[in-house]
Amino acid sequence: MATELIETEKDRRAGDCCDREAKWAALVDDTVVPMPGRNVKVSVIAAQASIPDGQVLVRDHNSAEDVVLSHEGTIDLAEGNVFYTTLECDAQSRGHCSAPPKLAFFVNDRYEVTVRADQTGQTIRDLLNLPRNSVLVRDDVGRTDEPIEATDSAIFTDGPVYYCRAVVAVLSITVNARLFTEHDGVKREMRGRGIASLVYPQSPDETRILLVSGGSREIGLDERIEIHGCEVFDVVRKKVDGGFENSRVEVEIGKLQATPQKVTFVPSPGAVVYHDLRTRPGSPVSVTDVLVPVPAAYPGEMIDWAYLPDNSPLIGRVKGNAQDDRINALGRTWRRISYHPHNGGGGPAWNPALYGFHTYAGELLSWLYDIN
Repeated sequence: MATELIETEKDRRAGDCCDREAKWAALVDDTVVPMPGRNVKVSVIAAQASIPDGQVLVRDHNSAEDVVLSHEGTIDLAEGNVFYTTLECDAQSRGHCSAPPKLAFFVNDRYEVTVRADQTGQTIRDLLNLPRNSVLVRDDVGRTDEPIEATDSAIFTDGPVYYCRAVVAVLSITVNARLFTEHDGVKREMRGRGIASLVYPQSPDETRILLVSGGSREIGLDERIEIHGCEVFDVVRKKVDGGFENSRVEVEIGKLQATPQKVTFVPSPGAVVYHDLRTRPGSPVSVTDVLVPVPAAYPGEMIDWAYLPDNSPLIGRVKGNAQDDRINALGRTWRRISYHPHNGGGGPAWNPALYGFHTYAGELLSWLYDIN
């Protein structure tokens, strides 16, 4: 009888898992609107967003060809859940939109918008700047919500609504003025290398580790240290050069190179060239290369500007005035355009913990799709 009860309970849990359905939400004119499911009538979105008569919904692709939705139609939110409204009389018929749709991810009723669907638990945490000592959970209808680990897939089509809960830490240490807990890998016994990896995961062997609580002494890379909790460490790089941080740029270029996007790092004069970026349909050219200089104090100093090939037909049509400043790189001459996405140009405020050359590609695409 006990075995039968156990098997019945397993079957019930399995059934719950199979029956679960992700929660969905839409972002309408920057307002979060909970939705009954992934496939929803446009009229339902309009009603729940309190859209007045005489206005229509438009799916936001950040493009001149943004899709105007029929009030009688049904749409799949997985194809884009960010919308804005416009007067019906101003909504003219548009052609096919080839630009990627905006996608809104929601955590604890906060949201961030991106065009990247293939997220992970870590990228969601970074996107919404979630506390390190928190558990991220996809919000499902039912009782089967499961934590999303940092390396777990968190693709948009599986559902964009999450919640996070703080974890009460038993062990915590401070490294370079940042708090780390068991959730980050803190253990009762750690080697110096493991402590360094918390802040320099790419190059822990190129650091010195100093225990500064209760006195100051250096910890060897292979030295074992017992963690009681509340220890304070400083981890410093052995090599400090002037100018930008090469390792940071290399990591971000590596992220781009793992995608179809082609990029080239030019050590001198210190720049990243994005190859074959798509432009708005109907532009003088369908693709273009764009050079972006690496700031001297990067990542503390924000990424800024954009350089087009000299005599590019896009100069004068993209937003921003052409400057007299020119750079020679990759056997070509590049001309500077006054484009500042992170400083009043429509993009988010610069945050080096979230943005870098791997995200700047999206700002360049927005720029190239919005030409005159």
